[in-house]
Amino acid sequence: MRKAINSYRERCVFVQDSGDIIPLILLHEGEEGIIHSVAGGVGLIGRLASMGLTSGMRVKVVRNIGGPLIVTTNGTRIAIGRGQSQKIAVRRLTAAKEKAALR
Repeated sequence: MRKAINSYRERCVFVQDSGDIIPLILLHEGEEGIIHSVAGGVGLIGRLASMGLTSGMRVKVVRNIGGPLIVTTNGTRIAIGRGQSQKIAVRRLTAAKEKAALR
């Protein structure tokens, strides 16, 4: 039992050093990111995979104002609960584009 708890905790910790890897719920409307990892159990990972949300997929936030988070990926709109979207780590793309535009 202790081993299972430790592995769950390891999956729930996001990388602190990398400033661009954040929970999906922190992206604002119009921002894009690439899914880095999912800190959840087999059920959540399977549910997200069945909707096409897996590591390496590009997502764009359409709506993030209370209620479910709405994202698009591959031309499909997907509603994700706020609790689930906190467990999805993404690498922010919009910030990198803004930095490149300023150069």
